[in-house]
Amino acid sequence: MRKYRRFYDYKEYIKKNLKELKVIYTDLDGTLLNDKGCLVKDWRGDYYLGVIKQLEKISKKNWDIVLVSGRNKVQLKYNAQFIGVKNYIAELGSELVYDLGKKVFVTFDNKKHHYDLTYKSKDLLDIIKLFKEKFPGKIDSNMKWSINRSYNALFFGEIDLDLANKILEDNGYSGLILVDNGFSSLMDLDINVKKLHIYNLLPCGVNKSNGVKLDKKIRSFERKNCIALGDSVEDLKIAKEVQFFFLMRDAIEHNRDILNVLSELDNVYVTEGYMNRGWVEVMEFLVE
Repeated sequence: MRKYRRFYDYKEYIKKNLKELKVIYTDLDGTLLNDKGCLVKDWRGDYYLGVIKQLEKISKKNWDIVLVSGRNKVQLKYNAQFIGVKNYIAELGSELVYDLGKKVFVTFDNKKHHYDLTYKSKDLLDIIKLFKEKFPGKIDSNMKWSINRSYNALFFGEIDLDLANKILEDNGYSGLILVDNGFSSLMDLDINVKKLHIYNLLPCGVNKSNGVKLDKKIRSFERKNCIALGDSVEDLKIAKEVQFFFLMRDAIEHNRDILNVLSELDNVYVTEGYMNRGWVEVMEFLVE
């Protein structure tokens, strides 16, 4: 089995090399929240207020929390208001939003984006039909999930991702890619899968690191000013933009292939706790 760096073993090293922290980029589902999207319950469904306690301490440190999610900017506005933050990166890195929507930046050259993935668009309807035909009973996308989305469509299921992207290419959608944004229990769908994955369909080259990179440029942040937390391969793409990245432990147990990605990164540390308990494990130490 490939080895990985445990946060527990590197605590002092991390704190010593994190003197100028200014911003915390965090995934939501399975990281700041549990896998059902709940802030005040842990992975077992037990009530847990650890995140709320740390949010207060983080605020006193004047560290900015930026939500980084596959959710759209309308959803994230309500999430941000509920949590008490103002800035977020929506649709898996497609849009950077400041001050609850007062300023919105598209993170990629959308003039080169020739597909329409918005609500009830022909491209989206055709791709949903295509995937359902090729992966019967294994993937689903409800049109209402695309309301208020600009560049990104949402799917749930369990399929061969390489094959799915080959199907897109063979059917004239080579400018799009389907990516795995981790595991979830948000939906209770009538499909035959063992572990429900969140998939996002988006323009090639767009990922969460796009939004982080643009935010750093706009606000003149350096790598040493930034950390990130997440639970998926897509989240790990942020690692190159930050000083330290913290991966929730359950990500490894759900997806052993993630160890191959970890072997290529030297600034990623795995928590002992699962989901929001792992998030608190990191924050509790850093605010001391």
